[in-house]
Amino acid sequence: MVHFPSRHAIAAPFQFAEAFRDFLRAPQTADGREQIGNEKWSNRDLEPTHPEERTWTAMSLPMYWFTNMFSVTGWNVAASLIAIGLTWQQAFISAVLGCLLSSLAIIFMARPGVMYHVGYPIIARATFGMYGSYFFIFIRAAVCIIWYGVQSFYGANLIFVCFRCIFGDLWAKWPNALPASAHVPSKQLLGFFIVWAAEFPFMFIHPTKIRHLFTVKGIVMPIAVFGFFGWAMANGAGLSALDAANKAGEKVAATTTLGWAVMNGINVILGTLSPMLVNQPDLARYCQKSWHAGALQGIIAFLAKVLVFFLGLASTAVLTPTLGKAYWNLWDLLDAILDHYWGPAARAGVFLVSLSFLLAVIATNFGSNSIPFGADLTGLFPKYMTIKRGQILCAILGVAVVPWELLASAQAFLSFLGSYNIFMAPLCGIIITDYVWAKAGNYHIPSAYDGTKRSAYWYWGGVNWIAVSAWVGGMAFGLPGLVAQYQPQAVSQAAKDLYKLGWIITFAAASILYSIMTLFARPRILPAGYEGLPLSFEYMAKNGREGFLDGERDGVGVAVSPVLTAAADSSKDREKISEMTV
Repeated sequence: MVHFPSRHAIAAPFQFAEAFRDFLRAPQTADGREQIGNEKWSNRDLEPTHPEERTWTAMSLPMYWFTNMFSVTGWNVAASLIAIGLTWQQAFISAVLGCLLSSLAIIFMARPGVMYHVGYPIIARATFGMYGSYFFIFIRAAVCIIWYGVQSFYGANLIFVCFRCIFGDLWAKWPNALPASAHVPSKQLLGFFIVWAAEFPFMFIHPTKIRHLFTVKGIVMPIAVFGFFGWAMANGAGLSALDAANKAGEKVAATTTLGWAVMNGINVILGTLSPMLVNQPDLARYCQKSWHAGALQGIIAFLAKVLVFFLGLASTAVLTPTLGKAYWNLWDLLDAILDHYWGPAARAGVFLVSLSFLLAVIATNFGSNSIPFGADLTGLFPKYMTIKRGQILCAILGVAVVPWELLASAQAFLSFLGSYNIFMAPLCGIIITDYVWAKAGNYHIPSAYDGTKRSAYWYWGGVNWIAVSAWVGGMAFGLPGLVAQYQPQAVSQAAKDLYKLGWIITFAAASILYSIMTLFARPRILPAGYEGLPLSFEYMAKNGREGFLDGERDGVGVAVSPVLTAAADSSKDREKISEMTV
């Protein structure tokens, strides 16, 4: 149950200066537990998730991914692949391959979060260094803000359809008061702020209590999607109309090599999921057991994504002969159905489908955007920011990105998708490579809260320059193609084609570069003096260690690591701990 503060609790921080300063500071740790590190590096939300807060069960993450696939983005992506010159069969193959790769990334990105119960900011510290992590936390936060605004605008288009079902001509004929240069009519802008206002109260809910929303969405969305598909099959031209969908990409297909078009399709599929892949640790940390964030979520994500892709493609294609035009955006399709079948039954059915997808948009915004952004702000400003405070700020900044400008044209949005692929894909590659290869699945959690040279993650001046260099090297493979998106004449055709491999090539290049460089300069896993401990794969995560050496916890909770104090500096103490941990 969500408890709202009393009137006295709201007024109390503003009565005295000291009370106000205490109010601004984030809670540092749970009652009865000692804090890890100090307030510069730690607060309650940033610490490893305490056992009583691990509320996500075996079906929570699979249901999260299942419901995320049943979304507007999943439905609309078919149009993007047809538009780049693929037939529906080739687009389907691209979707299968792209979904397969993304499902593997889903599993690997969740692993460190579920094994050590920490979010992305802590994993970024372990990978890029205590200060090096700041940049990589920031770029993910920026993506979350953009997607929060985009998803809310998707919701505005759906609420537009809902209002037309309710108010009919009164809504449809409401005059537009904005100029064409605004790229958004008055009704959609009003819808955007209605959706935003509906989402805002949920920003006050902590991630430990939000999982039930995905369960509800997981029940509602399949009913809505399969119901709509069944109606489309009954009232459309049948699956034979799928071949007509190929006409939409004929012009592009005539000038594009098939192989590059397929690779571009895979890149687009990965682009739609790229932000959520980096978000995995922020959700997996709340799972009760390690297998709760295992292979099942990847399998569910793969099957659901491919299924929704086909249903979206087929529903649009079979209705095209009846409606006289291919409507690839879901809200345009629903609006056209109202035009063609206007009546009580059509209005009720379209309203329910639109409302279901609106629920999907809101739930996706929480799990994929506001929660990760809140986690990022705790990593950037742990003294003052909590996850809930970050969620509130994400909602506010989501308006500032003016998402309707991003969506003004299909090509502009595809350019946007591709552009952040070259930043996020190498980031995923280095995190996975660092965890699996360089550190063999071992993190020393107290070091991630220690900003001194004694920390295992101090590296060189607080930055893991090897990881940063690998990220820059991977990203560089995509930069010429990114320039071509906006200045086509400035780069060669080869660079443009390479960009169609965007996600795959930047991921692979960064991973390979990091693997090679760490052969010559292996990153530290444990603090100075303990490098000789024989660590098997995920040794530090097993048998209740969860990233702590024996003796680094007390009986109540997590204590400041004695390894990082002068008490453990003597060779005798190091020898004692080594005997305890072997």
